[in-house]
Parts: sequence; C-alpha cells; structure tokens
Amino acid sequence: MVLFRRPLLSRSAIAKSVKLIISIIIPTFNRANQLTVTLASLAKQDWHIPAEVIVVDNGSTDNTKAVVEQFETQIPNLIYRYDAMPGLLTGRHHGAAIARGEILCFLDDDVILNQEYLKNLAETFLNDKNLHLATGPCLPNYEVDPPQWLAHFWQHSHTGQYCGWLSLLDFGHSEIEVDPNFVWGLNFCIRKKTLIDLGGFHPDCIPDRLQQYQGDGETGLTLKAIEKGLKAKYIPGLMLYHHVSKQRLTIEYLKKRAFYQGVCNSYTDLRKHPLKTSTKPASFRNRIRPYYRWIKRLFVAQPTNKNISPEIKAIIDNLATAEKSGYHFHQTHFSREAEVRKWVLKNDYWDYQLPST
Repeated sequence: MVLFRRPLLSRSAIAKSVKLIISIIIPTFNRANQLTVTLASLAKQDWHIPAEVIVVDNGSTDNTKAVVEQFETQIPNLIYRYDAMPGLLTGRHHGAAIARGEILCFLDDDVILNQEYLKNLAETFLNDKNLHLATGPCLPNYEVDPPQWLAHFWQHSHTGQYCGWLSLLDFGHSEIEVDPNFVWGLNFCIRKKTLIDLGGFHPDCIPDRLQQYQGDGETGLTLKAIEKGLKAKYIPGLMLYHHVSKQRLTIEYLKKRAFYQGVCNSYTDLRKHPLKTSTKPASFRNRIRPYYRWIKRLFVAQPTNKNISPEIKAIIDNLATAEKSGYHFHQTHFSREAEVRKWVLKNDYWDYQLPST
C-alpha cells in the first residue's frame, strides 16, 4: 500500500475499464476503532466474489492506516489511499476514480455488515439489469439505551419505518422498489455507469469552518435519479448495523443536525432556483417557511405524536429554529460571496477542490 496524492478527477478518468464486479468504498476520518469493526465484518464475507475494498483516509491523525494494514491478509484486494482534502466527497469521488468494479458500494466507517452482504449485493445487480441503485436495512447499534423521546423521531409508512436523523431504515423482510431518496449514504449501492451519468455526488460533511460550501451529498444524485425514472430497490439481504454513539442521542446533536439540514436544503433549493446576485439576502421569510413547516409536519403527523408533551414540543421548536438558521446562513453566504455562488452552481464536482483551503 502506498500513499496517494489526489489527482484532479474527470469524467473520463472515472470511467476506467471494469475488471471486478464490486468495489466497496469506505471514506473515513479519525475513526480507527469503528473502522476496525467495519473491516472485521468485511473479512467475514464470501471473497470468492470478484471484489475489492477501498479505504480512503480523509486526513486522519489516528492509527487508521495501521488498522487497514492489519486486514491485508484477511480481505483480498484491500486498498488504502490518503487524501486530506476536507469533506466526505473526497472519499466518495477518490474511491470512484480508482474503483475497478461495475457496482460501487459506498459504506460508512461505523457499520457492521451481515455475513452474506457481499453475496447478496452481487446477486442483486447481476439478476436485475434494470436496477440502478440499492440499499437495505440500516439498523441501530446503540452505544447506550436510547432516550424515550427518540420514538418521536421515527417516521412510519406502509413499507416500514425510518429515522433520517440517525440514518436508520427498516422496511421489513421483503424486497421492494423504493424511492431513490431512501438510498442513503451509509449503505449506498449504485452502478458505476449510473454514478457517472448522474454527475456524481455533491459536497457533504464539510468542516464547520467551511459550512458555506456544504452541499446535499447523495440527495442531489438521487433527485436526478428520480427525474430520470431510475429503478431503486430495498434488499433485506443488504442489511447492516449502524453505530449510534451516545453523543448522537442528545438534543444538542439533533440541533446541530437540523442546522446542517437547513444548509443542505438551501443548497438544493439554490441549484433549482438561483437567487439573483445581491449585496442583501433575498426574501428569506418566504423561502425558509416551507422547511420550517416540514419539521412541524414530520413530528405531528406521527401516530405517537397526537398528544405530544410540552417537552417534545420544545424539542420540535428548537430543531425548527436550528434548521431555519442553517438555511438562512447558507442563503446569506450565497447572496454575498461570489466564490460561494460559483461553488454551489458548479455542473459537477469531479474536480473536487474546496475553495479557501
């Protein structure tokens, strides 16, 4: 394994010749302990299937590289790359650039895969040539017992239940077609050609100091998939467990997550309907209000929330305020800074290079 200096990527560079069926891509940053558990679950897969695992280290200062090296003899075709450019998009597009597989599987660095995940992934795409995206159950692996109020953050539908706040998804034990927006980043499987055709991912998980350059991550890609009518499936055999730390089970974390969601919502909106260049923000009140109402509806629409307590109502109000602040923050930077406007309105981010870094 060697260190890798990140090249400027291009559409043609991404579309290299395919030699393997599957490329599993894991971006990671200073999570050596969790990454150990994820790689251990990968080591238990059926490695008769032509596949590779690419770990893209996003500038870690812990022993991430040493952890990957420990699994070299257990995971065939294990590749380590180092790229310190901030943001999750680094790992996603860097991994896609060197991937040799026809099917790309993007995983978080804090998940545990079921032992037949790789086998099920290969069969899913080989048996359905019209399938473009797939995901599976993303079940919780709580570090501590969750608080009672977390029940109000689960949404229910005829297909099952999900908690977007913690990236948890459970649509049961049957294979079903789903809206591509349910293919979330922690368990995101896609044909390589489809990834290229849709223009790749948008910026995601940008450091706080550069939040004005945050984008809507995989959402921008799945929205394009919806427009093109591309088929996506929920496959029970693509099940994983997602580590939910005790820090994520706090109101403070959810407020930060709501602010972040507000920024993402602004980015999505601006790419659809760019504001006119101005030294003043546009009419934020009208533009923010739909997202504020969305948070309200998210809670009050649930059966468990018919008679919510004052405590839960206060949480909802705080999250709505945080999301509104994030939306306003991003719209303000877009209105006032030409560099941010240029960034938000880029055609794609294959040549991912954050401004001001």
